[in-house]
Amino acid sequence: MDIRGKTVLVAGATSGLGLGVARHFSARGANVVIVGRRGVLAAQIADDLGENALGIGADVGDTEAVAAVVAATLDRFGTIDINVNTAGILAPVILVTDTGRPSDATVLARLVSTNLIGTFNVMSHAAAVMLGNAPDEDGERGVIINTSSVAAREATTGLVGYAATKAAIEGMTLPAAREFAGRGIRVNTIVPGGFDTPMVDDYAGKDTKAEGINQFLNPRRLGTPDEFAAFAAHIVENRYFNAANCRIDAGYRMPL
Repeated sequence: MDIRGKTVLVAGATSGLGLGVARHFSARGANVVIVGRRGVLAAQIADDLGENALGIGADVGDTEAVAAVVAATLDRFGTIDINVNTAGILAPVILVTDTGRPSDATVLARLVSTNLIGTFNVMSHAAAVMLGNAPDEDGERGVIINTSSVAAREATTGLVGYAATKAAIEGMTLPAAREFAGRGIRVNTIVPGGFDTPMVDDYAGKDTKAEGINQFLNPRRLGTPDEFAAFAAHIVENRYFNAANCRIDAGYRMPL
Protein backbone atom coordinates (compact mmCIF):
# COMPACT_ATOMS: atom_id res chain seq x y z
CA MET A 1 0.00 0.00 0.00
CA ASP A 2 1.26 3.44 -0.93
CA ILE A 3 1.43 5.57 2.22
CA ARG A 4 0.99 8.95 0.52
CA GLY A 5 -2.56 10.21 0.77
CA LYS A 6 -3.69 7.38 3.04
CA THR A 7 -5.15 7.85 6.52
CA VAL A 8 -3.30 6.20 9.40
CA LEU A 9 -4.71 5.95 12.91
CA VAL A 10 -1.91 5.63 15.46
CA ALA A 11 -2.93 4.59 18.97
CA GLY A 12 -0.41 5.59 21.63
CA ALA A 13 1.02 8.37 19.47
CA THR A 14 1.75 11.03 22.08
CA SER A 15 5.19 9.62 22.93
CA GLY A 16 7.74 6.95 22.14
CA LEU A 17 7.23 4.53 19.28
CA GLY A 18 3.78 5.84 18.39
CA LEU A 19 4.99 9.41 18.15
CA GLY A 20 7.79 8.22 15.89
CA VAL A 21 5.24 6.50 13.65
CA ALA A 22 3.01 9.58 13.51
CA ARG A 23 5.89 11.85 12.50
CA HIS A 24 7.33 9.38 9.98
CA PHE A 25 4.04 8.68 8.22
CA SER A 26 3.13 12.36 8.21
CA ALA A 27 6.44 13.14 6.52
CA ARG A 28 5.59 10.48 3.94
CA GLY A 29 2.38 12.30 3.02
CA ALA A 30 -0.22 10.43 5.08
CA ASN A 31 -3.15 11.87 7.00
CA VAL A 32 -2.32 11.02 10.60
CA VAL A 33 -4.65 10.61 13.59
CA ILE A 34 -2.74 10.89 16.89
CA VAL A 35 -4.54 9.07 19.71
CA GLY A 36 -3.41 9.08 23.33
CA ARG A 37 -4.67 9.54 26.88
CA ARG A 38 -3.29 13.09 26.95
CA GLY A 39 -5.70 14.88 24.65
CA VAL A 40 -4.08 18.30 24.93
CA LEU A 41 -0.71 16.87 23.98
CA ALA A 42 -2.27 14.90 21.09
CA ALA A 43 -3.77 18.14 19.76
CA GLN A 44 -0.43 19.96 20.10
CA ILE A 45 1.39 17.24 18.16
CA ALA A 46 -1.25 17.39 15.44
CA ASP A 47 -0.83 21.18 15.22
CA ASP A 48 2.93 20.70 14.81
CA LEU A 49 2.42 18.16 12.01
CA GLY A 50 0.05 20.39 10.07
CA GLU A 51 -3.39 20.38 8.52
CA ASN A 52 -3.26 16.68 7.61
CA ALA A 53 -3.08 15.62 11.27
CA LEU A 54 -5.74 15.22 13.94
CA GLY A 55 -5.10 14.77 17.67
CA ILE A 56 -7.65 13.06 19.93
CA GLY A 57 -7.54 12.14 23.60
CA ALA A 58 -8.85 8.68 24.45
CA ASP A 59 -8.35 5.67 26.68
CA VAL A 60 -8.10 2.79 24.18
CA GLY A 61 -9.33 0.38 26.83
CA ASP A 62 -12.71 2.16 26.66
CA THR A 63 -14.74 0.84 23.72
CA GLU A 64 -16.98 3.92 23.54
CA ALA A 65 -13.94 6.21 23.50
CA VAL A 66 -12.44 4.25 20.62
CA ALA A 67 -15.73 4.43 18.71
CA ALA A 68 -15.67 8.23 19.18
CA VAL A 69 -12.10 8.37 17.83
CA VAL A 70 -13.12 6.44 14.73
CA ALA A 71 -16.17 8.68 14.21
CA ALA A 72 -13.99 11.80 14.44
CA THR A 73 -11.49 10.28 12.02
CA LEU A 74 -14.20 9.52 9.47
CA ASP A 75 -15.64 12.99 9.87
CA ARG A 76 -12.23 14.57 9.14
CA PHE A 77 -10.64 12.20 6.61
CA GLY A 78 -13.44 9.93 5.39
CA THR A 79 -11.80 6.57 6.05
CA ILE A 80 -9.03 4.62 7.78
CA ASP A 81 -6.48 2.82 5.61
CA ILE A 82 -3.75 2.00 8.13
CA ASN A 83 -3.90 1.33 11.86
CA VAL A 84 -0.74 1.17 14.00
CA ASN A 85 -1.26 0.21 17.64
CA THR A 86 1.53 1.16 20.03
CA ALA A 87 -0.52 2.15 23.09
CA GLY A 88 0.76 0.33 26.13
CA ILE A 89 1.95 0.58 29.71
CA LEU A 90 4.82 -1.17 31.46
CA ALA A 91 4.49 -1.99 35.15
CA PRO A 92 5.97 -4.69 37.39
CA VAL A 93 3.87 -7.70 38.38
CA ILE A 94 5.06 -10.59 40.52
CA LEU A 95 3.19 -13.64 41.74
CA VAL A 96 4.27 -13.56 45.39
CA THR A 97 5.07 -10.44 47.44
CA ASP A 98 8.22 -9.90 49.50
CA THR A 99 6.21 -10.86 52.58
CA GLY A 100 5.23 -14.17 51.04
CA ARG A 101 1.64 -13.26 50.24
CA PRO A 102 -0.07 -13.83 46.89
CA SER A 103 -0.17 -10.72 44.72
CA ASP A 104 -3.46 -9.10 43.81
CA ALA A 105 -4.36 -8.59 40.18
CA THR A 106 -4.89 -4.81 40.20
CA VAL A 107 -1.83 -3.92 38.14
CA LEU A 108 -2.35 -6.94 35.89
CA ALA A 109 -5.88 -5.72 35.15
CA ARG A 110 -4.51 -2.30 34.12
CA LEU A 111 -1.99 -3.96 31.81
CA VAL A 112 -4.66 -6.13 30.24
CA SER A 113 -7.05 -3.21 29.79
CA THR A 114 -4.54 -0.99 27.99
CA ASN A 115 -2.14 -3.36 26.27
CA LEU A 116 -4.46 -6.16 25.20
CA ILE A 117 -8.06 -4.93 25.27
CA GLY A 118 -6.95 -1.52 24.00
CA THR A 119 -5.20 -3.09 21.02
CA PHE A 120 -8.22 -5.30 20.34
CA ASN A 121 -10.63 -2.35 20.54
CA VAL A 122 -8.75 -0.19 18.06
CA MET A 123 -7.99 -2.91 15.54
CA SER A 124 -11.61 -4.11 15.68
CA HIS A 125 -13.07 -0.65 15.03
CA ALA A 126 -10.45 0.17 12.40
CA ALA A 127 -10.97 -3.11 10.55
CA ALA A 128 -14.73 -2.55 10.43
CA VAL A 129 -14.04 0.69 8.54
CA MET A 130 -11.36 -0.85 6.30
CA LEU A 131 -13.72 -3.56 5.09
CA GLY A 132 -15.80 -0.82 3.49
CA ASN A 133 -12.83 0.63 1.57
CA ALA A 134 -12.66 0.10 -2.17
CA PRO A 135 -10.00 -2.55 -2.91
CA ASP A 136 -6.95 -1.59 -4.94
CA GLU A 137 -5.61 -3.59 -7.89
CA ASP A 138 -4.23 -6.21 -5.50
CA GLY A 139 -7.48 -6.43 -3.53
CA GLU A 140 -6.02 -4.55 -0.56
CA ARG A 141 -8.29 -2.49 1.68
CA GLY A 142 -6.22 -1.87 4.79
CA VAL A 143 -3.23 -2.71 6.97
CA ILE A 144 -3.12 -3.26 10.74
CA ILE A 145 0.14 -3.30 12.69
CA ASN A 146 0.24 -4.14 16.40
CA THR A 147 3.12 -3.88 18.85
CA SER A 148 4.38 -6.70 21.05
CA SER A 149 7.75 -6.88 22.83
CA VAL A 150 10.66 -9.29 23.14
CA ALA A 151 9.38 -9.63 26.72
CA ALA A 152 6.60 -11.77 25.26
CA ARG A 153 9.21 -14.45 24.60
CA GLU A 154 11.99 -14.00 27.17
CA ALA A 155 10.85 -11.68 29.94
CA THR A 156 12.79 -11.31 33.14
CA THR A 157 11.51 -11.42 36.71
CA GLY A 158 8.79 -8.88 37.46
CA LEU A 159 7.38 -8.76 33.95
CA VAL A 160 4.93 -11.63 34.21
CA GLY A 161 1.95 -9.34 33.55
CA TYR A 162 3.52 -7.24 30.80
CA ALA A 163 4.86 -10.37 29.10
CA ALA A 164 1.45 -12.03 29.21
CA THR A 165 -0.26 -9.10 27.51
CA LYS A 166 2.39 -8.83 24.82
CA ALA A 167 2.32 -12.57 24.15
CA ALA A 168 -1.45 -12.31 23.79
CA ILE A 169 -1.04 -9.59 21.16
CA GLU A 170 1.23 -11.91 19.16
CA GLY A 171 -1.37 -14.62 19.59
CA MET A 172 -3.96 -12.44 17.85
CA THR A 173 -1.89 -11.92 14.71
CA LEU A 174 -2.50 -15.12 12.76
CA PRO A 175 -6.20 -15.63 13.58
CA ALA A 176 -6.87 -11.96 12.79
CA ALA A 177 -5.07 -12.23 9.46
CA ARG A 178 -7.01 -15.41 8.69
CA GLU A 179 -10.28 -13.70 9.58
CA PHE A 180 -9.59 -11.18 6.82
CA ALA A 181 -8.24 -13.69 4.29
CA GLY A 182 -9.50 -12.73 0.85
CA ARG A 183 -11.06 -9.55 2.27
CA GLY A 184 -8.11 -7.24 1.74
CA ILE A 185 -6.76 -6.54 5.25
CA ARG A 186 -3.27 -7.58 6.32
CA VAL A 187 -2.41 -7.95 10.03
CA ASN A 188 1.14 -8.01 11.39
CA THR A 189 2.81 -7.45 14.74
CA ILE A 190 6.18 -5.80 15.36
CA VAL A 191 8.19 -7.26 18.25
CA PRO A 192 10.64 -4.54 19.36
CA GLY A 193 13.62 -5.04 21.61
CA GLY A 194 15.25 -2.21 23.51
CA PHE A 195 14.12 1.16 22.19
CA ASP A 196 14.85 4.60 23.54
CA THR A 197 11.41 5.68 24.78
CA PRO A 198 10.05 7.47 27.86
CA MET A 199 8.25 4.28 28.94
CA VAL A 200 11.54 2.37 29.12
CA ASP A 201 13.17 5.31 30.94
CA ASP A 202 10.40 5.31 33.54
CA TYR A 203 10.68 1.57 34.16
CA ALA A 204 14.40 0.82 33.88
CA GLY A 205 16.18 4.13 34.39
CA LYS A 206 19.19 5.35 32.45
CA ASP A 207 21.76 3.39 34.49
CA THR A 208 20.02 0.06 33.89
CA LYS A 209 19.69 0.84 30.18
CA ALA A 210 23.40 1.64 29.97
CA GLU A 211 24.30 -1.67 31.63
CA GLY A 212 22.20 -3.56 29.09
CA ILE A 213 23.88 -2.16 25.97
CA ASN A 214 26.24 -5.17 25.76
CA GLN A 215 23.21 -7.40 25.24
CA PHE A 216 22.79 -5.88 21.77
CA LEU A 217 24.80 -7.58 19.04
CA ASN A 218 24.97 -4.90 16.34
CA PRO A 219 24.54 -1.99 16.57
CA ARG A 220 25.27 -1.73 20.29
CA ARG A 221 22.71 0.90 21.18
CA LEU A 222 19.03 1.34 21.80
CA GLY A 223 16.76 1.57 18.79
CA THR A 224 15.12 4.86 17.83
CA PRO A 225 11.39 5.45 17.32
CA ASP A 226 12.14 6.43 13.72
CA GLU A 227 13.73 3.01 13.07
CA PHE A 228 10.58 1.38 14.42
CA ALA A 229 8.47 3.68 12.24
CA ALA A 230 10.52 2.87 9.14
CA PHE A 231 9.90 -0.83 9.75
CA ALA A 232 6.18 -0.17 10.12
CA ALA A 233 6.25 1.76 6.84
CA HIS A 234 7.95 -1.16 5.10
CA ILE A 235 5.26 -3.52 6.33
CA VAL A 236 2.60 -1.20 4.94
CA GLU A 237 4.32 -0.90 1.58
CA ASN A 238 5.26 -4.55 1.15
CA ARG A 239 1.97 -6.21 0.13
CA TYR A 240 3.36 -9.71 0.65
CA PHE A 241 4.01 -9.10 4.35
CA ASN A 242 1.15 -10.71 6.29
CA ALA A 243 0.31 -12.70 9.45
CA ALA A 244 3.81 -12.25 10.90
CA ASN A 245 5.28 -11.46 14.33
CA CYS A 246 8.58 -9.78 13.44
CA ARG A 247 11.43 -8.86 15.75
CA ILE A 248 13.41 -5.64 15.39
CA ASP A 249 16.01 -5.69 18.15
CA ALA A 250 19.65 -5.63 16.92
CA GLY A 251 19.94 -9.24 18.09
CA TYR A 252 19.02 -8.31 21.67
CA ARG A 253 17.93 -11.01 24.11
CA MET A 254 16.66 -10.19 27.60
CA PRO A 255 18.99 -11.54 30.27
CA LEU A 256 17.77 -13.70 33.15
